[in-house]
This record gives sequence, structure tokens and C-alpha cells, in this order.
Amino acid sequence: MKVTYTGRQVDLAPAQSEKLMAEFQKVGKLLDNGRGEAEAHVTLAHTRHLNTVDITVAYHNHELVGAGADTDLFTAIHSAVGKLEKQALKVRERWRDSKRVPRKETEAAGGGGEGGVASSEIEGTEAGDEGARLS
Repeated sequence: MKVTYTGRQVDLAPAQSEKLMAEFQKVGKLLDNGRGEAEAHVTLAHTRHLNTVDITVAYHNHELVGAGADTDLFTAIHSAVGKLEKQALKVRERWRDSKRVPRKETEAAGGGGEGGVASSEIEGTEAGDEGARLS
């Protein structure tokens, strides 16, 4: 996973960036598909006593955004990565489920389908109503 950092009044130490790369590798396994490596853009900002982190990743035509805020920069980054991971799992599950829908039994057997009237509906009606229901 390619990670680009943008720091607004914040710089990361090399040791911190190595730890974050290890964490992004875990999320990268979820996001990397056969089309190439996923790219993440991380924006770090510091205002007064609060550190805010925004992580943006494009995945299956969706923009995944993880946002975290905390007084500790590293805790804010961890919460943003956790939120991003949850979103990636949710989108991946929706994408997989939409592709894996089983066929109906009537279609698989070559049956008539939905156009006809079920026999249970006809059995419960009187002879006079039968013509009205079928038409």
C-alpha cells in the first residue's frame, strides 16, 4: 500500500512512520486487489491541544475516509486506521454479496417462472370468482 503523508504543523519521526507502515500493511491486504496497489492519503493536523487525522483511500469506486482525533497523535492515527479498516470490510462484503446471489429453484429447474397463478390460489376460490382472478 502506498501511503502519502501531508502534515500541517506536524512531522512524523522515522520510527513512528515505520510503525504506521506496519499497520497500513494490514489494511493494505484488504484493499489491494488484482488491479494494483491501493493508495492512501493521510492528512495530519494539530490545533491547540487536538491532533486530527484524515485517511482517504479509493476502493471499488468508493472513497473510504477514516477520521480520528485525540490529544496523542499516535492514538488519533490508530483510531483513523481502525475506522478505515471497518469501512473496507463493509464495502468488500457488500461487493462480494452482490456478486454471489443464488438462482431461484424454479429458474434452475426450467420452470414457468412468476407469470402464472399458483395452484393454491385457485383451490381456495369459488367457481364464479375463478374467471375474475385468472384474467
